[in-house]
Amino acid sequence: MNDYAWTGHLTAPVAIAVGALACFWGYRIVKVVLGIMGFMAGVTGGWTLALSLAPGHNVLALGCAAVGGVLGAILCIWLFFLGIFLLGASAGLVIAAAVFGGTGHQAQPILLLVAAVAFGGLALLLQKFMIVVSTAFSGSYLITAGLLHLISAGQHTAPLWFDRSQTGPPGIPGYVALAFWLVLGLVGASSQYRASRRRDEAVRREAQPASS
Repeated sequence: MNDYAWTGHLTAPVAIAVGALACFWGYRIVKVVLGIMGFMAGVTGGWTLALSLAPGHNVLALGCAAVGGVLGAILCIWLFFLGIFLLGASAGLVIAAAVFGGTGHQAQPILLLVAAVAFGGLALLLQKFMIVVSTAFSGSYLITAGLLHLISAGQHTAPLWFDRSQTGPPGIPGYVALAFWLVLGLVGASSQYRASRRRDEAVRREAQPASS
């Protein structure tokens, strides 16, 4: 089994676990989600930067990835609005990539960028709504992609998984995966809204005796 396959088998269960937390409890643990997102972005950036500057030095790349992950997590939690923008941007990227991947089309970088910037801006304007939507659909994407990767036994043809080589028609599995992602995202968003309303009502009931 090559390194790519081992990486996929290790990251797919993590993606499912993180996706479940984000999908159903994203608004409640938004700072945790921001920290995880910043860590993952920092790890990716640090690893890529190190390998581009010093190809073949995996130990150096690992160290840079660790440092980048910690810095990314701190920045996304400390600079809350930056984290919210990145959360919305990542959701826009995920939604666009899921639509492209699920329908079997090659992802267009300019459209991915436009979707990311648009969702990031909306996240700053409509914070609660976009936090719920972003975490629900990003989480459902991770769950779907992780499950498909495990089901496909490491093959790189699983719909919705980030794979630049997948350009052919998706067939039934692609549309089933796309439908599963959409339904799971809606269920997650609905669950988060119901939990949020219950908490708000509980806070109002507790505040009423004190104000009377």
